[in-house]
Amino acid sequence: LRSPGSTFKLLIYASALNNGIQPESQFIDLPKCWRDYCPQNFNNQYLGQISLIKAFTSSSNIIAVELLNKLGFENVIATANSLGVGKTQKLKKYLPLAVGAHGETLMNMTSAYAAIANRGIYRIPSPIEKIIGPNNKVIWSHNQEEKSKKQVISKKVADTLNWMLEQTVSQGTGSAASLPTRPVAGKTGTSDGNRDLWFIGSLPQLTTGIWFGNDNNKETIMNSGNAAWAWKKYIQRIEKDLKVIKFTKPN
Repeated sequence: LRSPGSTFKLLIYASALNNGIQPESQFIDLPKCWRDYCPQNFNNQYLGQISLIKAFTSSSNIIAVELLNKLGFENVIATANSLGVGKTQKLKKYLPLAVGAHGETLMNMTSAYAAIANRGIYRIPSPIEKIIGPNNKVIWSHNQEEKSKKQVISKKVADTLNWMLEQTVSQGTGSAASLPTRPVAGKTGTSDGNRDLWFIGSLPQLTTGIWFGNDNNKETIMNSGNAAWAWKKYIQRIEKDLKVIKFTKPN
């Protein structure tokens, strides 16, 4: 279980879109305290009045906490749970949750992003794809497990999130993962002291999560851009086997 950092923000924004907040909705990205909790943006950079999409691509901590406070813990936790996050370790009701102050597994976080790439259909992750018996007969297949998949986010919301994740890669914090050959949707994440460095990125047919860190939880000398770069190098080795597909544009 490791802090997902800003990769958790996807779940905040999914809840926001579910509750009628639009990508063009306006917010104020300036230092703010909620009682004794005073989060800061990376490098203390604040953009003033910005849209929801700009807050997402710039990974504003202030707006993430603002959204969690506005939407309420129940809304956000329900969204996270529907995407398989918060099942291994229960999500608690505190504002730092918005910036990833919760332990989660790489598999669970990657599966949540895969559900968004899959237009809102969540599938219970499994390390086994299929079991083949004599004469190459498929005895069991994860694809045949209908109970393992469920539409948990509407296609419209998922399509909008994928568009926002594409913007994050093309002109935001995930730029190190951009590919000239195909669209990429993804998000970086960093915990305090660069102890956890994440990039979870999707092509329409494949989602891959990258995590860097030390087993003893010591600080690293890297940043989440290194995780995004590693994701890119991996995809470049296998993309010849993957058809170039575009994400469905939001209506």
